Amino acid sequence: MSYTIREYSLLALGLLAALWFFVGYPSQDPRSTIDLSVEKDSLRQEAERTMQLLGYSTEKPEQNIKVKANQKLLDSLQHNMGRAKLIRQIKEKDIANLNPFFWEVQFNSASKSSKANDQAAEADQQPDEKDMRLRFNMQGMPIELLNDEGLLPDKLINRAALASIFSTDRKQAQQRLTATVDSALSSKFVFHSMQDNGSIRKHPGHAFSRLDTLLSRNRPILLFKEDVFNMASYYLEQTGWETATLRKDTVQLGRSDGVSTATARYQWSDPAFGQDLNISVRLTPTGGLLSLTSAYNPGNNSGQSFHELWPVLRSAVIFLFGIMAVIVFFFRIRDRAIDTQAALIIAVLGGVMVSVQMLLSLFSEVSLVISSGNWIASLFILFGIGIVGAISSLGFFVLTGIGDSITRQHWEGKLDLYDYLRQGMVFNKPIGSMLVRSVLLSFILAGLWTGLLWLFPNLYIDIEHVFQHDRALWPILNLLFHNGWLSLGIVLSIFLVLGGQVYAQTDNETITSAIMILACIIVMPVIGSYGPLLQEMAVAAVIGLALVLIYLAWDLLTLLLSYFLFLGLVSTTTGWVVAQSMDTYIFVVLILLMSTLLLVGIWLAVWGKEVRGLPRFVPDYVEELAQEERIKQELQIARDVQQSFLPARTPQFEQLELAAICKPAYETGGDYYDIIMLDENRVAVTIGDVSGKGIQAAFYMTFVKGILHSLCREIDSPAELLKKANRLFCQNAPRGVFISLVYGIIDLEKEEFRFARAGHNPILHLRKQSEQIKELQPKGIGLGLDDGAPFDTNIEEVKLRLGKEDGLILYTDGIVEALNSNNIFYGSHRLNNILSKNKQESAMDILDAVSNDIDAFIGSAKQHDDMTMVIIKLRR
Repeated sequence: MSYTIREYSLLALGLLAALWFFVGYPSQDPRSTIDLSVEKDSLRQEAERTMQLLGYSTEKPEQNIKVKANQKLLDSLQHNMGRAKLIRQIKEKDIANLNPFFWEVQFNSASKSSKANDQAAEADQQPDEKDMRLRFNMQGMPIELLNDEGLLPDKLINRAALASIFSTDRKQAQQRLTATVDSALSSKFVFHSMQDNGSIRKHPGHAFSRLDTLLSRNRPILLFKEDVFNMASYYLEQTGWETATLRKDTVQLGRSDGVSTATARYQWSDPAFGQDLNISVRLTPTGGLLSLTSAYNPGNNSGQSFHELWPVLRSAVIFLFGIMAVIVFFFRIRDRAIDTQAALIIAVLGGVMVSVQMLLSLFSEVSLVISSGNWIASLFILFGIGIVGAISSLGFFVLTGIGDSITRQHWEGKLDLYDYLRQGMVFNKPIGSMLVRSVLLSFILAGLWTGLLWLFPNLYIDIEHVFQHDRALWPILNLLFHNGWLSLGIVLSIFLVLGGQVYAQTDNETITSAIMILACIIVMPVIGSYGPLLQEMAVAAVIGLALVLIYLAWDLLTLLLSYFLFLGLVSTTTGWVVAQSMDTYIFVVLILLMSTLLLVGIWLAVWGKEVRGLPRFVPDYVEELAQEERIKQELQIARDVQQSFLPARTPQFEQLELAAICKPAYETGGDYYDIIMLDENRVAVTIGDVSGKGIQAAFYMTFVKGILHSLCREIDSPAELLKKANRLFCQNAPRGVFISLVYGIIDLEKEEFRFARAGHNPILHLRKQSEQIKELQPKGIGLGLDDGAPFDTNIEEVKLRLGKEDGLILYTDGIVEALNSNNIFYGSHRLNNILSKNKQESAMDILDAVSNDIDAFIGSAKQHDDMTMVIIKLRR
């Protein structure tokens, strides 16, 4: 197999992009600064020891130890400093009091506080509530104690913290306090009354020399603002915060579970990093620590209004797109232009991926609910996951159905490789080339992403979850399923549905490409959130352009696999940019998958089947529509042929008016009328109705026409002609097929009408001298009912004398049996009435009056039978 410069260029570019990605990306991702040298076991032990020293009884944290990111701080640092500078300074440890990444140890509290024992509170507790969390910086020093439920420690008295309020000899103060029993201390210390908006009044502090005196008095020991700061500083000195740079701010009083509390607030700012920090330490009067929290840049949301509005606008646009997709799907499925079999397979695959990925992500919450014995809540969660999966399946069904239909109709070459897989033709050269090409293109996309990060140094990566390992039960399966349904949904929506529809309307690749790039800007094809908004849009536009170029140059399957692998490379970067990463095995699995695809692709490209031997795939609905189109064309031809058998124009006579109409219920019909010139004074008129409708009836109508035309000039008697016609019809038509017929001859010289009736509707005779309409109904049975004596003996020939202005009405049963929307027949009575009102008119005017009245009567109802009428009238 020979390769062109294009293939070799793609190979070289893919290898260079892979090298650039693995070399250049670590300098652009802040997660590369994470130091995991602190072991989880030692961190767990330190966390347990800290909680015990603080007086909390807790269960062991088990596996609830995770590395987390401070999103708000990271966004601000990346935007203000640029990622490269931030990464460099973090690695040089030149970033005091800033903790963009931290360890978090979660505990389930066993405290005996009233809240913990309150059964009602226990019943209302949600599974996602966290009792207590202890946070450490990446060097293993504690920095925060989060107590979301306000639980009190079992030991409210911390003598070391109390000793810190004494300005001299704190060690001896602690010894003296240790010698005092808890009952004597528990109510001895109280916070001074609130003043100045709740802040505690400042006091110079207590001296150790007065401690015995203070303890011996019956009055409480009042704690002032400086005392609270001294206790708070005692705790801060044992943390990873640099206390020397902290500024004391305010002290705020409060209560927690019936116990008085005071919250000491500190401030810190660093103009070089553009950061402000607030630290809050919440204490009890006896020195117990309830919480220690920090907040960066509090209340700083300037310039973020539109950035916060953008997700709402994005959701609205996606919602409108979904509504339009449903509308298009409705019209497509109405026209039966949907390959439901393929759409159903993709729908099931997409729905399963969404459901399983959700279950893996929520497994810890579901397990917690189940372990608590709340089966109703657990069933509700599982039911919710099932509903989401079902809705996702429906969405994938709609997108696949209309995307496949539109693209196959207007951009067919984009589905060739997809069609090979659908037919089970995997082992061929095109599939092999696609696998190799997709792996290379995924590295090119990853290299492009790295280049964009380098080009936009102030674009911040909004990091919510640091490691994939901490996100789900089976991270690798969770990641593959998440990237799978995400890439499938985006490719189907933007490229097959939107791109296919725009291309169908414009037939212009440039306009279609622009619309698809705009859609990529709205969706953001790289996993995660980024900012500022304009830079995010610029990055999305470039990645979208790359995806569009892949689609234009190759096909759907190449785009889908390239994009899926690209998402995998981007979402597993923590597996190799972080030393001793918990995601390493996830990244290794991804590389093994890509290597396998590459090797299989090379093998198929070399030894696979040539494309010339691969059959073309045509969906069932395309063949069905093509067959229906052929049938429609054939029916139209049959209709044209049948119409040609009817008189092209009515013969003109000085003494006679003729008018006729024939309206088949379907493309072809079984009604027949004819007007045949026998000589200059005689005209043969016939009308008939073949049993049944459609093609079969039209065929026998044509057969009867041939019989009548061959006999009308040989047999002068209408009755004898019908007898001969019956014998010929019975010899050639199967039993069960018959035709009712009237055949007559108008003699203009004698002014008479001789006719015979073979089981047809009566002839209506309009006489100028009479107000009544006479029905002429001589004996006779239909042609084809019997080929012997019964037909011959029952046929009767009638001779009718015609006066001036007399009229004859010949019609089929479709006239009087016409139905309106209420299923009411038109009927003979209404027909006679309209004929009586218009009997003075010409034959054509009478025909128009009857035809208009029937149309008005039927209205919107469907015509269910052929309708034919012939009107004959002698002139003055």
